[in-house]
Amino acid sequence: MTDSARTYFDAFLGMAGEPARRARNLAGKVREDLRTGTEQVREQGSRTATDLGRLIRAEFDASLTRLGVATQADLDDLNLRLEHSEEQVRDLRIRLAEAEARMNAAEKRAPAETPPSDSAATMEPIDGEEEDA
Repeated sequence: MTDSARTYFDAFLGMAGEPARRARNLAGKVREDLRTGTEQVREQGSRTATDLGRLIRAEFDASLTRLGVATQADLDDLNLRLEHSEEQVRDLRIRLAEAEARMNAAEKRAPAETPPSDSAATMEPIDGEEEDA
């Protein structure tokens, strides 16, 4: 009995072998198509979400502009301008300090190089007068 069952089973598998192989191949192709399709849907969804976010941001910025409220782009521009102005102020302070140092150095050298003033000249005896000795 077991030999006859085995024979029938082998015969059945032999007849079903080609269709079963085709069914497995079809199932594999369907699985790959589903994988590819889900990846495409996921990528498209990601692009759609990004585009939707940009659209909402643009509409929100336009609404804020109409209301007179500063947008992030306006704030970024002001921050850049502020940084530039602070840099200019720093440069001007450095130049002012250098100019003051040069002026102080010039003032220290100037009294030694100039002739005596008129008040020092009056302290000297005038010609014809003698000093008390």
